[in-house]
Amino acid sequence: MIRVFYRPCGDTHSEQHTAAYELLDAAARVMGYSAGRVAKTEEGKPYFPDEPSLFFSLSHTDGYAVCAMGDAPCGVDIEGERVISEKLRRRFLDGVSEEEAVLRWTMRESYGKLEGRGFFAGEPPKDARFVTYRTLPGFTVTVCVLGDTEVSEAMEPL
Repeated sequence: MIRVFYRPCGDTHSEQHTAAYELLDAAARVMGYSAGRVAKTEEGKPYFPDEPSLFFSLSHTDGYAVCAMGDAPCGVDIEGERVISEKLRRRFLDGVSEEEAVLRWTMRESYGKLEGRGFFAGEPPKDARFVTYRTLPGFTVTVCVLGDTEVSEAMEPL
C-alpha cells in the first residue's frame, strides 16, 4: 500500500527541499520505520539503503511538499495551477489542451520519478496506474505505481 503525505512549506527552493526531507522523516516514522540515511542511485533517485523494502518519492512546489511511501516502487509529483505553453504541450504532452496540461505533466513526472529517470523517462508501460488528488486547492498531485499496487484514497497531512 502506498500512502501519500503532505505538509505546507515555504516559497524558496531551499525551504521546499528542507520541508520535503522533514516530511520524508515524519512519514517514515508514521509507517513504523526509522528513516535513517538517504542514498541516491546513479540516476539520482533517493532511497533508504538500510530499509530496502520501503519505497518513497518526494515532490515540492510553491506552498507544499508531498511524499508517497509504501511497500512498492512509486513516484509522485505536485504542481500548482499554471499555464503550460502550447510549445511545451506539443513537444512533451501530445498537444493536450491547456486545461489538461497540468494533469498530464504530473502523470509524466510521477512516472519518471518512479523509474528514477525524471521527466524524460519515456512512455509508461501498460500496467502503470495513476492516482490523482486535487485535495489541496490550486494543486494537482499524481502518484504513479505499477501493477496492482494499492494507493491510499486520501492524502494525509503531517
